[in-house]
Amino acid sequence: MLFKGVIHHMQENVLIGGYTKQTSQGIYQLQFNSQTAQLTPAKLAVKLQGPTYFAVSNEHILYTVVQDGEQGGLAAYDMKNNFAYLGSALQPKNSPAYVEVSDKRQLVFSANFHTGIVTIHQIQADKTLAITDQIQLTGHSIRPEQEESHPHMAHLAPDGNLVICDYGSDKVFTYSIDDAGKATKMGEFTAPAGSAPRHLVFNPQHPDIAYCICELASIVLVLNYHDGQFEQLQSYPLLPDNYNEDNTAAAIRISADGQFLYTSNRGHNSIVSFKVSASGQSLEHLQTIKTQGDFPRDFDFDLTGQYLLVPHQKSNDVTIFKRNLETGYLTFINNDTQVPEGTCIVFY
Repeated sequence: MLFKGVIHHMQENVLIGGYTKQTSQGIYQLQFNSQTAQLTPAKLAVKLQGPTYFAVSNEHILYTVVQDGEQGGLAAYDMKNNFAYLGSALQPKNSPAYVEVSDKRQLVFSANFHTGIVTIHQIQADKTLAITDQIQLTGHSIRPEQEESHPHMAHLAPDGNLVICDYGSDKVFTYSIDDAGKATKMGEFTAPAGSAPRHLVFNPQHPDIAYCICELASIVLVLNYHDGQFEQLQSYPLLPDNYNEDNTAAAIRISADGQFLYTSNRGHNSIVSFKVSASGQSLEHLQTIKTQGDFPRDFDFDLTGQYLLVPHQKSNDVTIFKRNLETGYLTFINNDTQVPEGTCIVFY
């Protein structure tokens, strides 16, 4: 079992950002104490418009989604130098919904829900971004929200291929990425009609198994993966049978040991967890626990893996759960900390 013995990281840094439609001014920095399970009050770290998603490189460069007037894209900040602004890679129209850093490849990927474009950027010597390729997706599906392609994730698979979840077309695409940062299509998987694949994680113990959360159907799919091709093995519901109100599934995370899978529901306002089978190929429902806040879009484990923190987009607070490393069970600790409009959380 991982995380046995001495747990370091007593004082952990956390960034939480989101929409800036009401009271939020950008990305907030907090400290989390993994011994007392307490968060410090939020301090504004970066003032900017609409940082709904961001990622941190190993060199502590923050790459965040940003909206700048009529343009949207990614901005880079040096966290070691008091979040000094380094530069932006902007394009016309709305900002992306997702960003991911590959330190190994020195690439940054963004997925633009609004324009259907996935952009590949190379990290330059000065840590700013240069666009190397763009993938314009096309397609649609059966629901009114799926009138065109809406990529919601561009995630590097363990084998180095780029996996794109397209909410709009119910497709999961795979592309190979060459050393120059150019993409070549390898395959496409079709999820159940109207399900809207949103995010996906690979099992750290079984790189040939992935779990895909589908936003509109509120399900999680277990997928087999081989050489750029996905195949569905199982599907599991994220809502109780008797729940008939609006819900959109959002984030999915897997524990470092590959034994437990966690998902979030917006509307039902819950975290649904599963025990992962030894083969990784099936799931067993473990727990559905209310987050005691409104609209939990993103969540993540702290650095020790002993806690799970959930910001809320609508109730403007952060819920702290204690996580049992042996059983995977979550226990509510508190939601005393205020952070406005939170849709993304990153520990570092």
